[in-house]
Amino acid sequence: MDGRRILPIAEVRSRCYSSTGDTLDYVYELDGDDHTIWAGEPGSPAHYRGRIAADGDSASGSWTYPGSGGYDSTMIRVAPEGRKR
Repeated sequence: MDGRRILPIAEVRSRCYSSTGDTLDYVYELDGDDHTIWAGEPGSPAHYRGRIAADGDSASGSWTYPGSGGYDSTMIRVAPEGRKR
């Protein structure tokens, strides 16, 4: 490193434009291995809460949607084609 310090940020924001014309805003928060994705603003009833595995290669959690329940989700890191992790 060149002596500069990298400071953590409290949240990351993104915006997705769907093929049906919807604009979807998300806020991402990370606290250690726990992460939350808010649909809209922090505190929204629609959100994802999960935990990153100790090896950093997977994350599991669940989405919650008011009125329609939600679903469990597991994400697994894959190596780019032709490369090992």
